[in-house]
Amino acid sequence: MSRVKKFGKRTGKPLDDFYDETAAALEAEWGLEKDGEEAPALPPRRASHPSSKQQLTRWFYRLLIFLFLLLLAGLLWWGRQFDY
Repeated sequence: MSRVKKFGKRTGKPLDDFYDETAAALEAEWGLEKDGEEAPALPPRRASHPSSKQQLTRWFYRLLIFLFLLLLAGLLWWGRQFDY
């Protein structure tokens, strides 16, 4: 399909034929019927692409606790160096 046929001439508006072809292709792809019946509903995005936010949050808190314990151990070790 040529650029002129797809997008139209320099007006920036696509041709009506392109809209008809695109609509027909989408109807065929999604199984939409002409009489208004819709295709079966798609699953929610959360089910299709589960988030790893909980796991990331858990690792973040574990890292914070580890760094705090490391700081505590370092301060205790540093304090014992100056103990007479």
